[in-house]
Amino acid sequence: MKKEFKQALVIFIIFIGLLWLEKPLRGILISFQVDELNAKFCSGLFVRTILICLALLAIKKLNLITFTGLNSKTRFKNLQAIILAVVFITFGLIQNKSTYISTEPLTLLLFASSVLAVGFFEEFVFRGTILPLCIKAFKDNRRPVLMAAFVSSSLFGIVHFVNLFSQPDNFIGITSQVFFALSIGVFFSGLMVRTENILVPVLIHALVNFSFGAGELKETPVEEISNAVEQTGINWNSVIPTTIFFAFIMAGGIFMILSSDKQRIMSTLEIEAND
Repeated sequence: MKKEFKQALVIFIIFIGLLWLEKPLRGILISFQVDELNAKFCSGLFVRTILICLALLAIKKLNLITFTGLNSKTRFKNLQAIILAVVFITFGLIQNKSTYISTEPLTLLLFASSVLAVGFFEEFVFRGTILPLCIKAFKDNRRPVLMAAFVSSSLFGIVHFVNLFSQPDNFIGITSQVFFALSIGVFFSGLMVRTENILVPVLIHALVNFSFGAGELKETPVEEISNAVEQTGINWNSVIPTTIFFAFIMAGGIFMILSSDKQRIMSTLEIEAND
């Protein structure tokens, strides 16, 4: 196994492992009579803020500041690439507007801060460190950036299989989450290399989570959960269009990757590797 793959796997395992600190912290907050939903957002925000700092250190240590566009000469390029994402986000905001309006201001603020932290954390780790390490590993491949995008996004998707521990009877639903994570991961990789600045996928990631994460703000009755678990049949009327939509998102990412400046990407990584 190449050195870069080993580094990527170590980073992946360390950061995913540290995420589990959120659970005991949430329990502590709840024990101090903090509302369960607010405790969830607060613990997630606290842990991810620490992990963001660690991810920034990793980016600096691996000499990936220029690749991520986080240097003093930061510029945003090809911003037309975000048009599809903006349409997607706007649709989600309109669809869930009533939920946001009816949510307590403090809870909504904590939710917004939490999803922003998720955007920073996941992009800094997957697109800021794992993606460029994989690009280096595939440098002899005909399409190193595309290969790296699929590998790093696959890791991003696989993480979602941990949800099977809490929903063991929902394999189809969790697999759908994994496929969506893979698709959106390729899309974010495309945004990263196309705009040449990681802050673009960070912001888009946070806004996607905010606009389509309204379900986290709802109190779901126990009976409703039980009924959902008992439904073992597959609703093909929902699965087929959803799969097509995910594939469309992935295709957008592939298009941006193939349209990016491969030579600039490779030369940037080579220059930094020799610093």
